Amino acid sequence: MPTVKRIRNIRLKDLKAVYLERLRAECYAKLEDCLREQTVFPRELEAYVWDYYQKTSPSLQEFYSRYTPEWEVFYESEPLSPSAMLDFMKRMKPAFAKRYPLFELDIDYYIGRMEMLPQAGKERKELQESFLDKWHRLLNAKEYDYQYHHIDELCRGFILLDKRFGLKTEASQPGSRIKWLMLNHPELYRRIFPYERQMEKNASIRELVRVLGKRSAGERMSFDSLSGISKESLVRHAVQSDIEGITVGDNLNSLLPAEYCCLSDEKLHPVFLRKYVEKRLQVFDGRSVAVDSSSRSERHPVSGQGPFIVCVDTSGSMGGRREMLAKSAVLAIARLVEKTHRRCYVINFAEEVQTLLVRDFRTDLPMLAEFLAHSFDGGTDIRPAVGEALVMLRNQGWKRSDVVLISDFELPPADDALLESVRKAKLSGTSFYALLFGTRPEPDYLNFCDKYWEVR
Repeated sequence: MPTVKRIRNIRLKDLKAVYLERLRAECYAKLEDCLREQTVFPRELEAYVWDYYQKTSPSLQEFYSRYTPEWEVFYESEPLSPSAMLDFMKRMKPAFAKRYPLFELDIDYYIGRMEMLPQAGKERKELQESFLDKWHRLLNAKEYDYQYHHIDELCRGFILLDKRFGLKTEASQPGSRIKWLMLNHPELYRRIFPYERQMEKNASIRELVRVLGKRSAGERMSFDSLSGISKESLVRHAVQSDIEGITVGDNLNSLLPAEYCCLSDEKLHPVFLRKYVEKRLQVFDGRSVAVDSSSRSERHPVSGQGPFIVCVDTSGSMGGRREMLAKSAVLAIARLVEKTHRRCYVINFAEEVQTLLVRDFRTDLPMLAEFLAHSFDGGTDIRPAVGEALVMLRNQGWKRSDVVLISDFELPPADDALLESVRKAKLSGTSFYALLFGTRPEPDYLNFCDKYWEVR
């Protein structure tokens, strides 16, 4: 008798597809508000889901099922003759009674009926098939419940679907973009969270962010594959005839033959996708490839506005609560990078000048956290910082920048040359703003600002 009609209905491939779809659907449903408010972006959610799926889907392998031994016994019993089947049922009667209640499978009924029917008769063979069909249905149902219960458990184990995880701050306010990015870096989040709280509580910082964000609203966006890179820095070639060796990356046009094999093999396809996401595919390396990772041909929005240029006073007079609020203001402006598609150039000044360019809030956040960890000390000289900002404003793509000065402005008066340079920059479309922390500020710097706020 052929046995192909009675097989395990739940296949590993189907289980994995169901698991991935359920995981994705539940995440999108739970984080619907976060996606709408851009606390999290769809591409990031997909990456989190895929990473968790890759780590947990192996547990769906069939050999993890508790019912595998019973399936093996079932397949062994299918080809038995009627007389051997009766002996099997008598021998396995305690096991059936233990696994199935009487209303599901009455083993005594089938044994009694088979004993009453002729051994070589058609009715006894039909009764045997009826018993196998019923056992098969019950076993499939148990397998189904077990596997889908396991999928439910895997979903509940995902931190994004954990009931304890609600993307809430300590003040029970809606979760922030920063907390989302820090999900896998809790030690980094602990360093940044105090500044985030101050940023949300301080009215002057909130108003500055509102004004800067409003200036970006309605700006025409372009999808520039060059992303602000000068033409001289790009090298374009149709083919890589100058192959120098083998490297790793995500360039699908330069794959080694072995990677194409992974791509075409159904079982190895997940391995290929994981290596692609992690940029670990084996690819040919050539001299014509530009080494700067920023010159990749990805298309992403570029604002018509220039970047944010933030000059931060890190002198000793800005210590204590002023330091906390100044760092919170920098964090608040840097958060606008993703929303406005504008870069953020931070210039720290005390006795010397240090700079930091935030192109992408997500990838550059660790560097920003390093800045926030530095203590403020030393004397104050704002002229090199403003001079650095003016130099940047003369570059292509920076002329329509917003410059923010964060200081107590307890400084010597500005010289005429500096004031004239600022005036010319404003004629080119640059706006100047300030956050004032001092009680005796030098008015020269505040007078050339379009607007300033006193921070208390």
